Parts: sequence; structure tokens; C-alpha cells
Amino acid sequence: MAEIRYFIMTQTDDFKHYKAIDFEKIDVDFLMAKGDIQKSLTVLQDTTRIKLGFYSRIENASDQLITELSGKVNGLTVDEVDEFQFQNARLNKALADHFDELPKAILSANQKQEIALTELNTSLSAYGLSIYNINLTDGENVFYYHRFQIKNQSYEGIFELNKKTLEVSSFKEI
Repeated sequence: MAEIRYFIMTQTDDFKHYKAIDFEKIDVDFLMAKGDIQKSLTVLQDTTRIKLGFYSRIENASDQLITELSGKVNGLTVDEVDEFQFQNARLNKALADHFDELPKAILSANQKQEIALTELNTSLSAYGLSIYNINLTDGENVFYYHRFQIKNQSYEGIFELNKKTLEVSSFKEI
């Protein structure tokens, strides 16, 4: 990416010693290949499956909510987490409204989900993203992971580029 190379060289005022090592677009495939992200998503799926088991036995359970969440417990992707949280909040409210005291399995599932969401958010924050707003396809910006060297010293960074102008709008060294 010429724009990123130019940005680095102008920021360091060194057009001679820059060496690109790796460029990767940060998209769903990039993030889904990360083990820590996969682990968090698996916990979210497993705990939601537990809560859906309880919810599906409730007499007036919403078929729509069951259908929406059932589709996510087998193949949740990182870009679906923000919507998934909204649906899970609806599930939690429905369970809390039904039970006078939540069963231990639901309480445990809720606790594991909170931990998984915190860990997922920490993982995503390394790439300038958040569990509350993951928009890798429709947004105005695109993100790149880049490894490079300057004077034989290695660096890694996340670059955010405007899709229209391709200007670097932010940089975060990791």
C-alpha cells in the first residue's frame, strides 16, 4: 500500500531505510483466523446455547428470538457480535422476567459471556476495533495490519485509511 508507505516515510522523515515486511487487510477472515478471537466466540456460542435451552422451554417464548439466536450459536462471526449482544440482552431480559431466581447454569453462562466479551474487546482493541461497533464492510474506513522495518528495527502497526481518499486517518503501533 503506497499510501501507508508514504505516510511512514514522511512521519519518520526517512525515505531511505523503510522496508515493508507484511501488509494484511483487517477483515472478517483476518480476525477469524486469530485464536483468541475464536476462543471468545466459541464461549459466546456455548453459553448462548445453554440459555436458549432454558428459554425454549418457556411457554410464551419468542420463536423469532429463538430463530435469530439459534443461527448464531453455530457459526457466529466477529462482525456479528454487536447485533448478537443486542439479541442476547433480549434473551437475558426474557429469562429474568420468567424466573424468580435465575438457575445457576444461567448465572454461570452470563458470567462466562461477560468474561468472553471483555477478552474479545481487548483482542479487537489491538486492531482499533470494538465489540460495540464492528463495521468492516460498510464503513468509511478500511484497516490494515503492517509489519515493517526502519534502519533494521522492526515495527508493527494498525493503519486506518479512508476508503475514498485512501489517506491514513489513524495509526496505532502495536
